[in-house]
Amino acid sequence: MKFLTLLLGVLDKLLGAWAEHRWKQRGRQEIIKETNDAINEQIQLGEAAIAIPNPERTERLRDRFDRSRQ
Repeated sequence: MKFLTLLLGVLDKLLGAWAEHRWKQRGRQEIIKETNDAINEQIQLGEAAIAIPNPERTERLRDRFDRSRQ
């Protein structure tokens, strides 16, 4: 009887550790997905900002480039 109780206790701990590991993996996957989504959103915002012609920004960049060459 003690052996059976001990065996069930060990199985319970093993299954608990396995379930916890699965939850951690899912959490990591969700964090990675959220991070990738945020990065992709920033890339899209950057591409959109570059695609729109902005004479002021262009002039500012030109001035900065010219100053760096002097």
